[in-house]
Amino acid sequence: MRNSICISTFTLLIFACGQTNQKTDKLEKSGQTISTGSKTQTAQSTETITKLDSIEKENNNSIVDSKDSITKAFVFLKDGDSTIYLIANIKKDHRIFGYASPDVKSERLLLLSVFTNDVENNPFGCRLGAYYDTNGMNELTLKYNSTTGNFIKATAIDKANNSTTIFIEKKWIEFE
Repeated sequence: MRNSICISTFTLLIFACGQTNQKTDKLEKSGQTISTGSKTQTAQSTETITKLDSIEKENNNSIVDSKDSITKAFVFLKDGDSTIYLIANIKKDHRIFGYASPDVKSERLLLLSVFTNDVENNPFGCRLGAYYDTNGMNELTLKYNSTTGNFIKATAIDKANNSTTIFIEKKWIEFE
């Protein structure tokens, strides 16, 4: 009886020692290091990074696959109103970021997206929020200012009349 317990314990240890933590391996292979005081926080951070990366890839691919079936935001300049509008159409995709500077690698301040995983709980941490369309932005209004290269310069104005300058890729905006 004692021998069978020892053999079972020994076998269990051999199999357990041969396993590795896959999340740690992924983090090490990606070259990313996140130093925190706890392994649990590191695993959660890695999981969040991986989740955001997969959301980013999946939704970008969907936009690319949609080709011309994309909803764009629009501005009515001839009426003297420079408000930027975007009305979501569930049959067409849209995913528009507002950046801190005219560079897609700069801080993302705002997101307008048809994808629930982009909007729900603001996973990208956009300071001005993540919305399905401009109708859902009860606290914000977007105003077109000018065009800067491949970007438009706009102002996001909140209910307290505080303004934030944002830049949106010009390809996502139509002018009328």
